[in-house]
Amino acid sequence: MKESIRQKTEELCKRINKENIWVILGFTLLVVLRCIGFGKVPGGFNQDGALAAVDALALSEYGTDHFGTWLPAHLEAWGYGQMSALLSYLMVPFIKLFGLNVITARLPVLLFSFAGAAAAYGLTLRLFSKRTAVAVLFFLAVNPWHYMQSRWALDCNLFPHMFIIGLYFLVAGMEKARYIYVSMFFFALCMYSYGVAFYMVPFFLLAACALLLKTGSIQIKQAMGAAAVYFLFAWPIYGTMLINFMKWDTVKLPFVTMQFFSGSVRSADILFFSDNPLGQLFRNIGQLFKVVFLQKPDLPWNAVDNFGTMYLWSMPFVLLGVVEVFRQAVKSEDVKTRTGMRILAAYWLCSIFSGICINSVNVNRINIIFYGNILFAGVGIAFIINKVRWTLACFLLFYGVGSTMFFHTYFTTWAEQIESYFYADFLEALDYAQEYRCDYYYLTPDTQYTGTGYVSEVLTLFGMEIDAKYYCGETDAFSGRDISYKERYRYQNPEDEAITAQAFTGYVLRMEHRYRFSEEVFFIKDFGNYFVAIPLQYVD
Repeated sequence: MKESIRQKTEELCKRINKENIWVILGFTLLVVLRCIGFGKVPGGFNQDGALAAVDALALSEYGTDHFGTWLPAHLEAWGYGQMSALLSYLMVPFIKLFGLNVITARLPVLLFSFAGAAAAYGLTLRLFSKRTAVAVLFFLAVNPWHYMQSRWALDCNLFPHMFIIGLYFLVAGMEKARYIYVSMFFFALCMYSYGVAFYMVPFFLLAACALLLKTGSIQIKQAMGAAAVYFLFAWPIYGTMLINFMKWDTVKLPFVTMQFFSGSVRSADILFFSDNPLGQLFRNIGQLFKVVFLQKPDLPWNAVDNFGTMYLWSMPFVLLGVVEVFRQAVKSEDVKTRTGMRILAAYWLCSIFSGICINSVNVNRINIIFYGNILFAGVGIAFIINKVRWTLACFLLFYGVGSTMFFHTYFTTWAEQIESYFYADFLEALDYAQEYRCDYYYLTPDTQYTGTGYVSEVLTLFGMEIDAKYYCGETDAFSGRDISYKERYRYQNPEDEAITAQAFTGYVLRMEHRYRFSEEVFFIKDFGNYFVAIPLQYVD
């Protein structure tokens, strides 16, 4: 028995060679770094993530979004602007098991960030060497873009993960054809992740299909079968887009609703709907170059100044990787290698095309390109190390120091800064006001845009976990009160005559209104830029 255990242990040790140890360390580093302070940093909660979570709560309880639409393929969201639905559906099991909170709302993106990193490693391993794959893995572990997007809930941040997983299975399908059908499932999920997928994924799949057919990697029947799998899962979202383009009526089926949206501002984000397409084209190219290649400062929740998405000094390695991939795509004598490189090149070129099509592109709008850039950077770094071995120590030192500085900034100055952008003070004030279970609430309409109330309402729906049927007016009973939603929650700054202690009314307002409340009449508690006022007679 002891001899058998010893033999198995020796066999296991032989399998775990130096490179495998580096793989284990790389994945461990990636996972541990992303779990540190998860749910606490960034503080507060982004309004789009809050809205996705509000719809997820409604889906978990009633199978509808918070407006009452049955299993929507695309979310009505803000009304004037829609949102992709996949993130909300992925939140449902976590909310069902553990309730609605910051962690359950952010978990899906975190978990798919792990899956996306594994797919990027696996893809590199198939196309290059194990050392190159390890270089990509460690670069992923400390990459600012990959790190930051994994820790807050935004629907479009699922897109690059679904795509890279699909890309891994597509390349794997050159050896085992069944994986191509698996890839189509993930490419179909891309369509529910972000609107950009509509003018990126189909073009890429057509290019990949042509490449695979040309080299004999797949046959016509397999290509047709793959297309069938893709449309089997993607047709509801295509149907929704067609309905809105043709202005047809909403189609409700037992398992999905393809909804017509009467208002949308999203078309203004697309080059083809610009008033001046040619001028917009040049502006888009310039903005894409600034955001992706020069890594100029972006929105604070997308990138930390002075570090960018890839570290500011990484772009030469990315370009070196691009050259190497394109070289092998042309000159490699191995058909599978050459085809794989061409598919990888097609992905990158389609990513650039999608960025050119987006007006005012920023990091989250062009997030599809970053897995490609990370992979190219790893290829470039590995290329240099293979040529000059002592540069390994230089890269470890350089990126070790750079990533240490990045994480220090992320958890200190950036963490303090982001709380105001993610409404941490307002959410704390809401949580405190909710404890009193007031009959009525006046809630500031000035959280993001002065006087609109849209963001205030969404954050309130999230923070107070307001029931979807109550919000829709299907019931007036919620939290022990028989008062309608619209009567109970008022997203406005109260008139002077409405500031009274006679009714059990809670006020959550910005600090500039604090002077209007007498501390002889109200109990007042401050929360940064906001305060809560409760009539003294209702305070224990």
